[in-house]
Parts: sequence; C-alpha cells; structure tokens
Amino acid sequence: MKFSARTLLLALLVQEAAADLPVHCVRHQVVGDWVFKLGNLGDKRSACGHSHPDVNTMQPARFVVDNNHLTDMKLTLSEPNMVSTGYAGPKAGTWTMVYDEGFEVKVDGMSFFAFSNYTFNDRSKKHNVSNCDQTMVGWYQDHQRSKFGCYYGVKTLSAQEKKAAAAKVPVIPEKSTFKDKLHKHAHQVRVKNLNIGLGMLQMGWTAREHTKWNGLSLSEVNRKMGLQRTARRRDLHRDMLQQREKASPVATHSFLKKDSTPQSWDWGKAHGQNFLEPVMDQGDCGSCYAASSVRMLTARHKIKTNNTKAVPWSISFPLQCSEYNQGCDGGYGFLLSKWSGDVGLLPATCMRYKGSATAGKCKLECDLEKQVGKRYRTANHRYVGSFYDHANEQLIKDELVNNGPLAIGLEPSEDFMYYSDGIYKSSSQKKWASKEWQQVDHGVLLVGYGAEKGQKYWRVQNSWGSDWGEDGFFRILRGTDESAIESMAEAADVVEDDQKGQRVKDFFAELDTLNTAGAKMVTAARHDVF
Repeated sequence: MKFSARTLLLALLVQEAAADLPVHCVRHQVVGDWVFKLGNLGDKRSACGHSHPDVNTMQPARFVVDNNHLTDMKLTLSEPNMVSTGYAGPKAGTWTMVYDEGFEVKVDGMSFFAFSNYTFNDRSKKHNVSNCDQTMVGWYQDHQRSKFGCYYGVKTLSAQEKKAAAAKVPVIPEKSTFKDKLHKHAHQVRVKNLNIGLGMLQMGWTAREHTKWNGLSLSEVNRKMGLQRTARRRDLHRDMLQQREKASPVATHSFLKKDSTPQSWDWGKAHGQNFLEPVMDQGDCGSCYAASSVRMLTARHKIKTNNTKAVPWSISFPLQCSEYNQGCDGGYGFLLSKWSGDVGLLPATCMRYKGSATAGKCKLECDLEKQVGKRYRTANHRYVGSFYDHANEQLIKDELVNNGPLAIGLEPSEDFMYYSDGIYKSSSQKKWASKEWQQVDHGVLLVGYGAEKGQKYWRVQNSWGSDWGEDGFFRILRGTDESAIESMAEAADVVEDDQKGQRVKDFFAELDTLNTAGAKMVTAARHDVF
C-alpha cells in the first residue's frame, strides 16, 4: 500500500522550470589557474555594460574591458575556498561559488565577482552551453569601496580539460507537459489524492486547496519560485551524482562540543517582541529571493537597533536595479546582499514593491536629500559556513540565534503549493548525495526552529500571502537537509554607510546618463528610418 501511495504522489509531482541565468558550473570545474583581465580603476562604480536588472540574453561584450585594459592578474583557486597568487603565497585570499552561476574572489584587498560564461547555439537562444573556464564581464573593487573596475576571467586549461571543453554539448531546456490551467475541480482532486497519500505515508502534514492557484498553469505558479533553472532537471541531477566523489565533506560539529543554542527560537516572539515584517504576497513576480533577503536585512536592522517600528528596506530597489540579479526572472540572496553592500540600502518609501513582473521599474519615488535620513548598507555578505555548500544544521542555528533571520533556498516538490499545516516533508522522497551543489528553486526567510512530538523543524516565512500555509508560514523537517533547505543559507549585516549614500547617488546619476543616451539612440534610429 505504501508503494501504491508513493507512486500516486510521484505521478502528480511535475514541475516546469524557467531561468534566471542559463548556466551551470560547479566548484571542481572552476578550481585551477586563472588570468583575470582587469580594466581601468575609477572613483565611481560602473554597471560594466549590464542592464538594470541584468538580462540573461544581453550580456556585455569583452571590449568593455579590453578597450580600457589595465593589467592581468594571475591567481589559483584551490579546494575548498583558498586563493593563492605568485607573490602572496597559498593563503592570499578566499573564494566561493555563487550557487552554480558564478564565483566571488577576495584577494589582495580587492573583491571580484562575475557570472560564469555561457553561449547560445542558435538565434532562438534556447540551446545554451556553459563555458565554466571563462567568465562574463564582471565587477571588481577595493574593500574600502573607493576604487571600481570591470574585468573578465579565463582559466588556464589542462590537456584533459581542453578535450572536455571541445566535446561540450548544449543544455536544452525541458519542455513542459503541464500547460493546463489549474481550475477548482482539478485542485479538489489533487488535494484529496494528496491527503490520502500523505496519510498513508504518515508524512506529518496536510494539504488544502488554495484558490490563489485557480486559473494558473503550473508554469505560472512556478514563476513564484524565483530561483529557477533552464537546464533539464535530469541532466543536473545526473551531474550531482557524478560529483559525489569530488564533493567536499559536509561541515559537522563535533559531538563533544556543547550546543549552546536554546531548544527553540522564533524571531516573531523573541524577547517578547516581533522583529518580523507581516507576510507579503510577491504576486506574479519571481522575486522570492529579493523578498526573503530584504526581509532578512530589515529584521536584522530592527534587532540590532532594538526598534521593531523601523521602516523596512526597499525590496524593489535591488530587485529592479541590481545588475547582479535578473529582477522578476530570478536571482540569489547572496548577490542581492552583495549589491546592497556595493551600492546601498533605501527605505521602502523610496521604491515601493509593485508585485507585478511588468509594473516595477528602477525609478526613485523619494527625494534622497530631503526625505532620507541616516544612510545604511550591508556588510559581510556571506554563506553560512564561510563558503557555498559548507552549511549544516548547527551552523545555521548559531547564525539564526546570534544575528537574526536568514535567507535560505529550498527545492520543494509540487505538493508544497498545497501545504496547509504540520511539519513539511517532501512526498517525493528525493535524496541527493553531493554537497558540491544542490538544486534549489525557491527563496524563503528562516525565522526560527523547534520540535513537536519529538520531530525537529524549522519555522519559515513564505511570500505567498497570509492565506497560504500556517498564516503565511510553514514548518519543515530540520536536520536532514529536507528539500535542500540546509544547503544554502545566506546572511549579511546592516551597518551605517560611512560614505553617506554616495554610491546610491552615483548609481542613479549613471542610470540617468544611460537612459538619456538610450533615448537619443532611439530618436536617431527613428530619424534614420523615416
């Protein structure tokens, strides 16, 4: 009977994935000797040819750097996160993968970030190839945020790597088999069958119909996930299994070390106060990564200042303006926090969240000089565990209790959309051995943890409205990396901006210049046509 129930549930679990960036590179492909081609340094940060937000089909050409070439930098990236240079020794700096999209390097008082390179094999831009031995044009700056430049990287390939690169084949997007609209009767049937199966499997949670999904296809529902992949899932999963031998061990705490964290915690009622913002509904924009990350920063600011009434930070500012993410088409909290450190934070009153993929724009709604007081930015953006794939339950608990809520990623099954209450556990029973990379499709805010009837759980705030789940929250099994929830925990601190918002001012000045230049080009083109 258990087998039959599991088969029934698996038959329902089909997802379509859209894309943030069509690239898939993992750590062992990036480890090795690199040459960074550095452009000239300047006093003002540049978009380096990227759009606001970034567009995956419109990446800048290398002449952005080559036309202003300053010097070359040789360095070696080693397992698991060390950087060496020829003159500074094997521990000159550190680096981390940013999921499977790119990598960040910190060395010689400078920080570097670029997306890994990818190309398309046809004009339809549907068949893409990941070129993990190169980067797109990226950004570098000194740690004081006073000097900025553009760069790109090229890896020095071994003979074996050159052979493998020559044999690369395109990664073709998965075609959806679920274009049907989810109507009320379909929901009733799905939820009824799901609850029967959950009961048989003793999963510990229940499902219910959510009218918000009525009239939407699964692809439209999936847009809300926001951390989404273009490549075929089976190809990515096969890659994960192949990495088993190359992956680093999962970070663990010694059993001799006493766990000093409390048995339960919740920032919604910590010290008798609620440091969380109300549950939001992200609408049809794939902004879960931005919602969770900015909510993390807002909560941490409230905790640090002990002010639960503090104005929240603007979600739309990094969502619509950052060149490090793809706006409503997806992104990652790590990069949102990085951009908010490079540029700065703004209060929500300066750029309100619109909840629509078409309504939001990178445009100020306040007077920076007259309406914004003390200025802030993020600092020390990081993965829990120091680098990507190095987190675990105890490290996440320590960070959560000591510093505040965390932005985390997970890969739930389709049954998650019908979650009602209880401690969630995916009915698909998926387990992946590799810790070098784990697929995640949704960004959420981790706010607490506890246990019920001996079963440990995380308490998490979602961004699908307060009528979903447990008043907009859900609980999920803790300590087993359920749905990859312990694979990618992201944190950052909020600090006063010692440059008093100058980088935000510079950003909008550059944006105005780019918009004016673009308008002139359109006018000239129209003149030529007519």
